Amino acid sequence: MKLLGSILYHIFVVLGWSFVISKVVSHLLGLKEKVGDNLGLALAYFLTIVLAVSVCWYIYNRKPEPEAAPAPTAELQARIDVLRQSLQKSAVILRSAPATNRPEGHVSCLGRVTWQLPGEECPVDAEGNRLEPLATLFVPDLPGVPAELRKVALITIFATEEGWSENPEEKPQLGCVIRTYPTLEGLVPCDYVSGIWKTCILTPEAVKHDMPQWPDCGGTDEEWDIIRALAKKHKIDYHENICDTVYESVHKTDFPQSFSADDSIHAVYETHKFGGYPTYIQDNEAPEGHTYVMQIGYDPDAGFEFADCGCYYFYYNAEKNDWRVLFDSY
Repeated sequence: MKLLGSILYHIFVVLGWSFVISKVVSHLLGLKEKVGDNLGLALAYFLTIVLAVSVCWYIYNRKPEPEAAPAPTAELQARIDVLRQSLQKSAVILRSAPATNRPEGHVSCLGRVTWQLPGEECPVDAEGNRLEPLATLFVPDLPGVPAELRKVALITIFATEEGWSENPEEKPQLGCVIRTYPTLEGLVPCDYVSGIWKTCILTPEAVKHDMPQWPDCGGTDEEWDIIRALAKKHKIDYHENICDTVYESVHKTDFPQSFSADDSIHAVYETHKFGGYPTYIQDNEAPEGHTYVMQIGYDPDAGFEFADCGCYYFYYNAEKNDWRVLFDSY
C-alpha cells in the first residue's frame, strides 16, 4: 500500500504540473489556434509536456549516490588491527537445527534433557509444577570453552516458560534449575521432553573472533575510549570498520555454511554459545564472584521466544559450583 501510494503521488504531481505548463505554453505561443480541432496534434503536444515534466521530476527527486568512504590509511588500519587483536575472543557457537529423530548418545539439544544420575527426577517449582527441559549441553573439548567449564562434562537446564518475571534473587533464579556433572560416568539416559519447546540439535563449532556488541558487553574502558576517538576523528563505525559483521541470529538465511569459514571476520555471534561475549540487549551487570560462561537465546526453530527475542545469560563460580542467571529482551 505504501508503494502504491507513492506511485500515485508521483503520477498526480507529474500530470498536475503537465496540465498547468501545457496551458501556459499554449497561451504564450498561441498553440490553441494552430492545433485547432486536431486531436492527434493536441495529444502529442500534451504527451511531450508530460515526458519533459517527468524527466525534470525524476532529476529533482533523484538522490545523489553516497560517496564511498575513503580507504583507511596504513596507520589507521594498523590501529584497527591492534584493536581487533585486543578485543577478539574465542568462543564455541552452538548451531541449532530441528531434530528429525530422538537424540541418541551424547548429543547437545534444546527442548529436551536426555541424561541424569540414577534417582534424579524432573525438578518442579515452588508450587509443584514440572519445570520444562530447556537444554542438554555436553561441554565440548574445543578452544573457546571458558576455563570455568573445563572440569564440567555435562550441563542440563530446566526452566519455566516465563521465568524472567520472577525475582532474580529467588531460588531457583529466574525459574532455572541447572545441574552440572563433572563426568559422564555413572549417568543414565532419560527423556524429559518439553511440552512447549521443540527439540533442536546443537552442533558445536569453534570461532576465533567473537567481538563485544556494546561497551557493556565487554572490552576495557580504555579500548572503547580509543574506538570513540577513532570514530570521531576518522568517521569510522565500530560494527562496519572494526567488528566487520554483526550476526543477529543463527537462523539468518545469509549465514555462511560454516561460522569459522573466514578467519578474517570479526563478528558479534548473537546466538547460543559457550564463552566469548554476552550479547546484552539491555544494560546488565555481571553477578559478583561469577563469570559469564554461556548464553541461550531466541530460537524460532525450538520455539524459544522469551519475551521479545530475549536471552538467558549464565554465570558460574567453579569453586562453589554455583550458578547465576540473568535475562533480558527488547
